[in-house]
Parts: sequence; structure tokens; C-alpha cells
Amino acid sequence: MQTQVNCPQCGTPFTAEIHQVIDSDETPELKQMLLNGQLNMAVCPSCGAGGQMMTPMLFHDAKHETFIVFMPQEMNLAYEQREQIVGQLARQVMDSLPPEKRRAYMLQPQTIISMQTFMEKVLETEGITKEMIQRQQNQLELLQTLANADTDVADHLIKERIGEIDETFFAMLQQYIDGAAQAQDDKQIVALTNLRAKLMTETEIGREMERRQIALHGLNREAKAQEGLSPELLLKHLLKHAGDEGIEGALVMAGQPALTYQFFNLLTAEIEKQEKAGDLAAAQKLTGMRSRLLKVYDAMQAQSQKMLADAEATLQAILAADDKDAAIQANAAKIDDAFMYVLSSRIAQADQQGQTAEAQALNQVYERITRQAESQYPPEIMLLNQLMEAGNEAAQQQVLDENAGLLTPELVQVLDAVMKQFEDAGQGEVNGRLNEIKALVEARL
Repeated sequence: MQTQVNCPQCGTPFTAEIHQVIDSDETPELKQMLLNGQLNMAVCPSCGAGGQMMTPMLFHDAKHETFIVFMPQEMNLAYEQREQIVGQLARQVMDSLPPEKRRAYMLQPQTIISMQTFMEKVLETEGITKEMIQRQQNQLELLQTLANADTDVADHLIKERIGEIDETFFAMLQQYIDGAAQAQDDKQIVALTNLRAKLMTETEIGREMERRQIALHGLNREAKAQEGLSPELLLKHLLKHAGDEGIEGALVMAGQPALTYQFFNLLTAEIEKQEKAGDLAAAQKLTGMRSRLLKVYDAMQAQSQKMLADAEATLQAILAADDKDAAIQANAAKIDDAFMYVLSSRIAQADQQGQTAEAQALNQVYERITRQAESQYPPEIMLLNQLMEAGNEAAQQQVLDENAGLLTPELVQVLDAVMKQFEDAGQGEVNGRLNEIKALVEARL
């Protein structure tokens, strides 16, 4: 809902969007915003001051039968006022559900006055327990200490708290390194990089991660050399590391597209080859690998089918809506690669079968999604898109004339960042056009 607020810093009145009901099934995008700390944020359009607004919120997760209300202690409401708000929010959810989905646990929502406790309850529905949160806090404290400790203290802490140094710890360490790089803090970069190198060599989890990284690098290097990953190549690298389930899992995750029917035929042929050669131990090891990978393959297929079914249901909901723009906004979190694949496939199928009306309706959905996505782009990216779409230099010069206010050194930095992304993604051929655009922009500066 929209609510009128006054900026506490400059006093400017403005309108903010407030959400008080978060349902894991009905509004998963709000749950994600809550977990990311982005829900109910109010930013003053005049001075830029802002933060998260304190408001009552009801969270519902049917799968876990979680029905809780956050009632901020800072609001200083009387008991009767709190109960009235809790009742209103609970009735709002109950009234929105069909009778068959209403459950007894909804009759007595739990009231929570601490935001931390409220978030812990929400995280539990994601499989993240209070103990896991505490463990990560301990790991963060350990990382911060190690980052500034001398060698003797670091050696002692590593031995004493070796159980806390796991893959999550290394992920935190990488985030710190990335943050130091962004801040151009060379001293911190060196200290953290040295710490990572030390942990990679002196801890078992570090040595295991290094082995995995070397194996993945070998697979990626060879895949790039032969212009793509193939079932034969994936099998070659799995055979090279047969028996190491950690490396096996990493290779399979990286090579999922190559885990096909052909791959299993090749693996079966290799098992038969070892059996004929009399190496029963090797054949048994590969048979175990095949069993594990078949489970991974079946899980991938089931997940893929579910994703496509969910995407089809989302598409049908948008097509059936009177206000399609609103429906697209409401389902924004569900419009992903699987959804766009289903939408594109449906458009192609309708075209092939001569179903003009259906093709037109599907194309309209595609265009509306594209417009909404483009409206979220930063102005610099929208300008680059316009320049890329311009047919010739004269048209590009006209676009530059119309957007003179965006022609800044920062735009050149954006261009450099975009070109690097294309280069990293193996699409360096696009950079020829972007270099031409960069030259036009720099000529204006």
C-alpha cells in the first residue's frame, strides 16, 4: 500500500510503498526482498536520506505452518492496539485464501517484537537455523581477527578453530577480498590474499578446494580449446579423477549440459571395457560413479520439468489477466530464463501452426516484459542500447545530441565495464561496435 511520510532529515513529504503481508507462496518476491533487507525501504526524493520503515508485518509460510507477526517495539502501542492490528492482518490473509487452504494454526499468529527474531523465524523456512546463523557470525568474527593477526596468533587460531574453516568461510574470505579490491585497499588485499594462500595449504578443506579448482580449470581450458563442452570431454575428466567424489561433484556441476544420454552410453562402454580387461575394481568404481550420476541426472530432469511447468503456469496467469502489465509486475520474480524459454517456444509453435491470434497475444506479453525490463535499466545502459540499435553514425550522433547530459567520463567507464563482460563471456566480437561508440562518446567529451 502507498503511505505518506515526511523525511526526518529535510521534512519533505513523499509517498512510500509499504508491504505488511508476506506470503511465501503468493508473494515470494516480497520474501526475497525481506531477506535482502530491501522491503519497506523509503528514500527521500529531495535529499536522498532514507532507510527501512518500521511497520507491522505478517509472514506466512504454509509449507512450514509459520504464521508470525512482527510488531515493532519502537511503535509503543498499547496491548489492545497490537491485538487489533494482529487480528486485521490475520483476517486479511485468511480472507484471501480459499476455504480449503485455511488452517487452524492461522487462528493464533505468534507476535514477535524483535526484528532479529522475526528474521530468524523467516530464515528457518529457508532451512537456515539459529545455530547456523550463530556459526556464520562466529566465522565472520574469526575471519576479521585472522585478517589482522600476526603469524603466531593466526597459527594458533587456525589450529584451535579448524572446525569453523569450511567452504562458507572461504566464500566470506573471497567477499572480503572483492570488497578490498573495490575500495582499492592494496594493504588489505595483500593481507587477505596471503591468508587465503595460507589456509589453502594448511587446512584439509583448503587443499581439497584447490584440487577441485585445478580439475575445473583443466576442464574449462580444454572445453574452450575445442569450442565447447561435450559428453566425451566430461567423461575424460571424470575418468581422470575417478574415486574422488568431491572433484566428481564439482566437474558434474560445471558440466551439467554434457550429462546426456550419450554420456551414459559412453560411461557404460567404459565399464564394459574394464570388465573385459579383467580390472573388476576399476569397473566397480565406475559403476558406482554411474549410479551417483544417474541420480543427479534424474534430479536435474525432475527440476527442469518442474521449472517448465511453473513457467507455463505463470505465462497462463499473465495471459488470463485483464491488466497484463500489473500481472507481469506481480510475477516479476518468476520471469526467469525458463519462463522466457517457454514463452519463446510458444511463440514459435503458434507461428508454425498458423495460430495468428495466439502468436499476437504471446508477442504482446514478450514486448511488455521487454519494456518493463528496459525501464529498470540505468540511463547509461539505456543510452548504450539506443546507440547499438541506431542504424548508422548519423543516427548515433542524433542519439548523442538528445542525451548530451549523459555524456560524462562515467559513461566511458560503463562502456569499458560492458566490454569486459562481453570479453569474459566469450562474446568479444560485440566489442567492435562498442569501441566505435566509445570513440564517438570520447570525441564529445
